[in-house]
Amino acid sequence: MRQPAALAQAAPATLFAGDSYDPAAAAELVAWQRAGGIALVRRDGADRALPGRAPALGGSTLAWLEGEQAVIADAATGAVRSRLATPGARVLAVSDALLAWRAPAPDGRDTLWTRTLGAEPGPPVPLAQAPERAELGRPAILAGRVLFHIAGIDGSRIVAADPATGVQEVLRDDPAAQLTNPSSDGVRLLFVRATGLQQELRLGPIVQAEGGDLAIAVHPSSGRRDREHERGRRRHKHPYMHPLPPFATPGETQTLWSTALAPDGAYVTRIVARPGLARRADILRVALPFAG
Repeated sequence: MRQPAALAQAAPATLFAGDSYDPAAAAELVAWQRAGGIALVRRDGADRALPGRAPALGGSTLAWLEGEQAVIADAATGAVRSRLATPGARVLAVSDALLAWRAPAPDGRDTLWTRTLGAEPGPPVPLAQAPERAELGRPAILAGRVLFHIAGIDGSRIVAADPATGVQEVLRDDPAAQLTNPSSDGVRLLFVRATGLQQELRLGPIVQAEGGDLAIAVHPSSGRRDREHERGRRRHKHPYMHPLPPFATPGETQTLWSTALAPDGAYVTRIVARPGLARRADILRVALPFAG
């Protein structure tokens, strides 16, 4: 049975990087993509530009895209270890043993690919393809498995796929909401849950526990909900009344998107759209109520 999320008493989300998206995190490092095309990695408190795009972090490994290749580097020093072909790659995920990326197939459907890393990297191997009228989310890597969301007209779910066997395990499935953009630190799962009322940044164990996940941040939905009381009156306050979701700003649509999980903080891309203006993406950070 699906369990509701408890709301954490955490610090509110703060702006981490403006005009930026697709955060990645590992240990004490954070990387992200700037809207202007520059990718950055924060190491020892200093931001350093990368000579490519779509950065990914995992274990002691840093990766980014240059053309049709993924550059695999040492996360601590930036020293390049190898360059591997990743045809059509748009986004990456990496660990010390595995590289994963999403690319469009000839029919336009999202496809996830993997390559093993090491002294002799393996060839590109297809892992999953989106069903018709569906999308596959940005990949993340968890203990040799690839995490991603599948979202379509029949709903959404978060899965973990084993590159060795192709077997997929459903980690989260909610018929009443969209579940998207998972990331993990190896112990916990971070993802976005969205309904017509609100969007939540949720944190929980990899295997869903009986008590449910923790909502570490709550954000307005893109819709305009009812105030649940008449104008000129106030809403009744009884113990059984649920708290009201936050209101969206009139004329503005905000969407929580790609995530990253660090030991002491969670990162999420917020996409803002306003009529007549270009969309803007920012990265928010939420301090975790407890360390990983």
